[in-house]
Amino acid sequence: MNKDAVIYWDNPQAVSMPVKTRTKTAKRTEGATPQWFVFTVIASITFMLCVAINLRAYSEMAVEIEQNKRLSIELESLTNENLSIQEEVHNLKIDSRTIEREARKIGMSRPSEKIPVPVN
Repeated sequence: MNKDAVIYWDNPQAVSMPVKTRTKTAKRTEGATPQWFVFTVIASITFMLCVAINLRAYSEMAVEIEQNKRLSIELESLTNENLSIQEEVHNLKIDSRTIEREARKIGMSRPSEKIPVPVN
């Protein structure tokens, strides 16, 4: 070994060197934003976005519910009208009194019957 290596290895202070620790600087650089502020801004934006999406969905749902109610009432009305027309068709096919009544409305009569004609 050369002379420098022997001096280094033989010197107990040189072999066990103290570990330097970093000291944290309490000083903050100018213009740096605190982490809690960044987190608060991100959380606020996320919250506002969620509220906006939910309000839009709620308003669309309210419109759909109103439209559903209106269409249900219209469907019920059309169903009742359809049933009455079906009943009328059934009566026109089978019931002789209904047939005669409708025939008289359009000016028809029985062959032996005389219809009085109004004279002006």
